[in-house]
Amino acid sequence: MFRKVNRLLFVVFSILIVGNAWGQRTCGTDSVHALMMGLPGYDRAYTDRLDAANAAASDRLECDVPLLIPVAVHFQSTGIPIDCAIEMAVSQVQTLNEDFAATNGDLAEWVESQPTIWPSIDNGESCISFCLATLDHPDGFGLDEGDYAVTLDQTTGDSDASWSGYLNFFVRTLGGGTLGYSPLGGNGSGDGVTCDPQYFGSVSCGGNTISGAFDMGRTITHEVGHYLFLEHPWGGGGCAGDDFVADTPATDGPQFGCPSGQNIVNCTAPILWPSYMDYCDDACLFMFSEGQVARMETYVTDNLQNLLNSSTTACEEALCIGFDVAVNVVGESCNGNDGSVVASSEGGLAPYEYVLNGALQVGNGSFSNLPSNTYTLEVLDGNSCVFSQTITLVQDEPDLELVSVVNEHCSDGAGQIAVQVNESSTFDFSINAGDSWQDTGSFVGLSGGTYTIDVQNVFGCQGSVEVEVLNTSELDLVVESKENVRCTWFDNGSIDVRAVGGDEPYVYVYNGAETSSSGDFTLLPVGDHLIRVEDAVGCVYEEVFALVNDFSNLGNDCPCSIYVPNAFTPDGDLQNEVWEVKASCPVSGFHVQVYDRWGVLVFESMDAAFFWHGGVNGYYLDAELFLYRITYQWGEEENASVEREVQTGYVTILR
Repeated sequence: MFRKVNRLLFVVFSILIVGNAWGQRTCGTDSVHALMMGLPGYDRAYTDRLDAANAAASDRLECDVPLLIPVAVHFQSTGIPIDCAIEMAVSQVQTLNEDFAATNGDLAEWVESQPTIWPSIDNGESCISFCLATLDHPDGFGLDEGDYAVTLDQTTGDSDASWSGYLNFFVRTLGGGTLGYSPLGGNGSGDGVTCDPQYFGSVSCGGNTISGAFDMGRTITHEVGHYLFLEHPWGGGGCAGDDFVADTPATDGPQFGCPSGQNIVNCTAPILWPSYMDYCDDACLFMFSEGQVARMETYVTDNLQNLLNSSTTACEEALCIGFDVAVNVVGESCNGNDGSVVASSEGGLAPYEYVLNGALQVGNGSFSNLPSNTYTLEVLDGNSCVFSQTITLVQDEPDLELVSVVNEHCSDGAGQIAVQVNESSTFDFSINAGDSWQDTGSFVGLSGGTYTIDVQNVFGCQGSVEVEVLNTSELDLVVESKENVRCTWFDNGSIDVRAVGGDEPYVYVYNGAETSSSGDFTLLPVGDHLIRVEDAVGCVYEEVFALVNDFSNLGNDCPCSIYVPNAFTPDGDLQNEVWEVKASCPVSGFHVQVYDRWGVLVFESMDAAFFWHGGVNGYYLDAELFLYRITYQWGEEENASVEREVQTGYVTILR
């Protein structure tokens, strides 16, 4: 029966408001209230509530425990999809909470205007807050725990008993220029506020466009005021009308448009046109008076305990849904104590309290001049929702630049390293974790190797860079090939070496005299050979290489023969002074004899390494021709040939 009456009232109400001008706020609450007063028993109930409200104390509540009211939103034949419907509902509840808590941004206009236009009226900050319920939903609506209490096409009219314990918003097309309406004093038993989708919330989506003049969601703020027993400021109309709120000036009717900054008097005092209960555009409604807030709070505590009781389950999580904090961290630079944390709240309900390691800031989440440390950031919104995050603020490493490296040459210990720090702060420098620090980044007298340069300043900024100093002239010689001397009287040995390390080009020096750009030396005799190499920067390396006789392949490398000089000149000029016989192969059983022309033996030796000086018994012989006879066996003593070789001939002494 109740729903039928409400539908009937809506029809009658629609007829009543057809004549209102488009573009102006039109509230149907007065018309609805007048019709409802005609219902049996309603007028008595209303009178009792009115008398109780007027008799109640006007002192404001202490907001230790907010009056939290759960909200459900029902879209009725709007064609708006669920995602859009939820977005609209969230924006609307957000607007409600800001307007009732007096945290709306445009409240600054009231602060600016109040001293001159309304010097005796105070703005009210309500203890009432709202949540879009997410828990404990009634059955039969297809909602799971955690879902927003938003339905599509599952209710009709202006009331649904299934949603008792909620402040219900019924969103449907009203037409005729009507923005919305509400019972004058709701009961929380499934009733609620009705609003056209063009004026619900502040989001255009799903084919629905929010009206330009009424695009901030304040139609619902206005109608919720009626639901909590606020009347229009003009009451029954005329200057004698009464809205039963002491601090709202008398006025004979509504104000329209946006009279920003205007002092309008049509009874005895300036009209309080910024009040949400007037008819101005959304942009020029931005406050409740202290008296209006006190009246709504009293009505909630005296008449809507069913809503407050329901909020303990329906709003347990909903209040904090959508509340988040964006955190920007800037680390401490090497200049010290200049880190920062900037927190910006998103969603939730203002005012916001920001606490960083015990330091409290209200309304501003910017913390500066911070040293590197671990911090705990906590943000508390007006719904007591808490955001917490641990932040590690680290100090930036210094901008350490390697300026230059001078490599070591010839193991001379003359390597150098130079580094610098591209910071405005002053740094000290140390090398290889040494105990000593210096005020410059230049290090000299270094041998080849890898070094770690450490830097630090008084602010604890530290950094390091690893640098390698090369010993570019560590010369060495690699033997490419070496051939020993074959036979005995041929200088046919060879040495081929290659320099490694150092800086090209190289110069090779043989036995202190012969130079070459190549390390290939040939026609070398038996003995020690000193080869020296010098690189382009003057670094030197030298090594001795020994060559010996190689008789391992005599038959192929050279013939086994005896070389006997046929003349010599023992005249004291140190040239060809002795007669010496040489064998190309090892010999044993050697025996040499020399006879003069008369057959006299003048020289004899059993040693193959003999020297004859051209004399006999200490006397020099005259220049003449002598006969020699040599016998020998080829090979070493232990494996000499059996056959003895005999060689004869003539040698001449020349004087």
